[in-house]
Order: sequence, then structure tokens, then C-alpha cells
Amino acid sequence: MSTALLAQPALPDFNIMKGPKQQTVLSWKNNFGERLKVLNIQRSTDSIRGFRTIYSVNNLTLEANAYTDNKPAPGADYYRLYYMLTNGSYYFTKAKKIATGFVPDNLLGQLNNSKMITVTGTNTRKLAFKQLQHLKDSVINNTSDTLYFVNDSTIQYVKYNAVAAMASSTTELRPVSKFLYINADGYIVLKFPERDLSDYSMTIYKQNGTSVLFKIPRFEDSELILSKSSFLRTGWYPYEIYKDGKLLERSRLEIN
Repeated sequence: MSTALLAQPALPDFNIMKGPKQQTVLSWKNNFGERLKVLNIQRSTDSIRGFRTIYSVNNLTLEANAYTDNKPAPGADYYRLYYMLTNGSYYFTKAKKIATGFVPDNLLGQLNNSKMITVTGTNTRKLAFKQLQHLKDSVINNTSDTLYFVNDSTIQYVKYNAVAAMASSTTELRPVSKFLYINADGYIVLKFPERDLSDYSMTIYKQNGTSVLFKIPRFEDSELILSKSSFLRTGWYPYEIYKDGKLLERSRLEIN
């Protein structure tokens, strides 16, 4: 059993990523032990409806397990898990889809191939220039992460997860705008009405105000915290909030 499998989240969460040949790989940990009776992999073209079971897991006793969809259906890129316990209770996980890893055009061409290249991010490290092609290919083909150019000897590695969907750890929220708040820990909290939550979307731009840093096409939690790790550096970032495609708010948020 691989270390990667052992590191996967426990039900009702699961991990989803690209396989080496454009497969879709789902992995999870069974924290219910022998109480887990049924576990099915379901796929849909939509994050809410139209799910169909594509595989029923046979060995439910494994602590860590995975499934590879070797033939993903075009457009059907949302996945979820259905599972039932021995007491008859059953659950659906939240739907997830793979976001394609992104590397800007000519990233390697902008770097000095005679220098060691610093890759900043969660695990800052130095790589020889000849190793960067492998890193680039791995980001595009095996992850949903992003590489950004910083200077001729530095690139920024940004892990996928534009939003950390977790409830605020405190009720002490200082309003910044109609939808943005700051909590006691200095994190930006987004709050939207529960009744029409899925109608909202958000675009956050790089600090230059013209290039898109990332988009949140829809929200599944009415209150969540923006992950600072999704931003390149501290500072001000322009953003826009829409409802049903109509612009509601345009301003800047500060990451510090």
C-alpha cells in the first residue's frame, strides 16, 4: 500500500486527481471499519444531479483504498461517493471535479538555465534547470496545481484549493464589504445567503488587476475562509463578485 494512499482523507471526504494517462483517480480512508457495508463510485456531468454508479467497491475492509476511472466520459467529470453503514444509514459525499493543472506559456524560457531555480511554496526547494521539465509535466498531468514565474531564478508553486471551505473559528467578524469579513485570526471570511448560494461566483485577479489569479464558479458553503496559500504573496488583490452573472461587487481584498 503506497504512502500516498495512507495520506488520503477519511470518509466522508475523498481525494481526486489525474492519473498518468489522463485517468481519474479517487482515493479515501475507511474510518468506519467493518461497519461500512456498501461504497459506490458515482459520476455525473453536473455537481448536483444526474449521478450514476460506475463502480461498486468489493473490498470494503481496507483502511485506505482507491479507484481509477480508466475511461472518463467526456464532460462527466464530477465524482462523488455513496456509502452505507451496517445500521442502514447512507450518505453521499460532496461532489468533486478535477481542475486542470496550469503552467504559463514559455515559463521555462523565461528562466536562467545556468542557475539553480528556487521553487517557492509549501515546500520551498532548489532544482536544477533540467529537472523543471519533469516538474512542469507533473503539475499539468498529475495535479490541479499551478506554477507562476517570479524572476529568472524563481518560480512559485501554488497548491490547488482556491478556497478552504471551513467554518469560521470565531463569531467575531469585522465587516469589510457586503460579503467579506475579517475574523479574529486575520483571515478573510466570505458569507453568502444560504437560499441562493449556488447563484454566486467570484473572480480574484493578480495584483496587476488585469490577469485572473483564480475563479470560484460556484459556492457550496454559505460561510468559508479564503486560503492564504492560494495567493502568490501578501498585498492587495482586486476581485469581483457576481450573482447569476450580474456584477454585484468590485473591490480589493488584502492578504497579509
